[in-house]
Amino acid sequence: MADNNQILWNTTGEDLVKLYKTDLTGKIAIVTGPNSGIGLETARVLASVGAKVIIPCRTFEKAEDAIKTIKKSVPNADLVPMKLELSDLSSISEFSNSFYQLNLPLHLLVNNAGIMGCPKSFTEDGFETQFGVNHLGHFYLTQSLLGKLQAEASTGARVVCVSSAANYHFLGKEGLDFDNLNAEKSYSPSVAYGQAKFANILFAKELQRRFDAEGVDITVTSLHPGAVVSNLGRHINLSAAWDSFRHARDFFSLVKEVVSYKNVKIGASTSIYCCVSPDVKKGEFYADNVINRTVLNEQADNKEMAKRLWDLSEKLIAKALNPSMSLS
Repeated sequence: MADNNQILWNTTGEDLVKLYKTDLTGKIAIVTGPNSGIGLETARVLASVGAKVIIPCRTFEKAEDAIKTIKKSVPNADLVPMKLELSDLSSISEFSNSFYQLNLPLHLLVNNAGIMGCPKSFTEDGFETQFGVNHLGHFYLTQSLLGKLQAEASTGARVVCVSSAANYHFLGKEGLDFDNLNAEKSYSPSVAYGQAKFANILFAKELQRRFDAEGVDITVTSLHPGAVVSNLGRHINLSAAWDSFRHARDFFSLVKEVVSYKNVKIGASTSIYCCVSPDVKKGEFYADNVINRTVLNEQADNKEMAKRLWDLSEKLIAKALNPSMSLS
């Protein structure tokens, strides 16, 4: 068993699995966004300790490229390329159907993929892109895979939702603005990102409450990986940077976060921690491999807000899949 005193903010995911002597042989993991950044590193580390990892990317070519990259350091990695576009509900349906056809169990679902600070745009289904991809896409994906996860509850199944400190930095103490989730009133790239990332946390907490109420022993966590140098910041330009600083609730706290950036190996460690540590607490929000309240929005434990988001998410997805349906 690892000594928690050995686990520091700069511990890598690889360090963690060595400390815990992790063996995931026979376990199946899905990691969204596995073709770059912390998603790629998360998939690589899980594969390095025996997990069969599903590699779902926007194209099979990207999935195959990710597999080639992982196999450079993990030659015997057991990886399955699949196609998944989180901005398109029909693609999510096709992916989940294809996964069920593989007749595999599911022990780990890492909702990692994301888009940050993009110009105002909308998904195939009409959702503001950051809310649609970061929250609704993963919400629908998780819902689609619940049967597989619940079947493995007795084996320690987990759902890990990669969020961000943006849930704190760019939102006020009131939490979500339900009247502007789809950019109905205004659009700020940083605020929209903060809303989507806070939605990840509320979803994780509500999903945990529902599992607990049903007596289903599945662990759900959310996390902030830190400011990680990756292509997630590809939309950041002078305009987007100004938008971020203009909407930051604490300018100096945000600057401190940005300048304390991590490399990808350290950035992926909290995801790996939530996947493998026996010390993880159900429903909690993590950063730097520990429970964090410093960059957690004040409304994180607001059960009414979380339930309202859950209900609205179900309605928005149902409406998108069946346009003739009323939202009332």
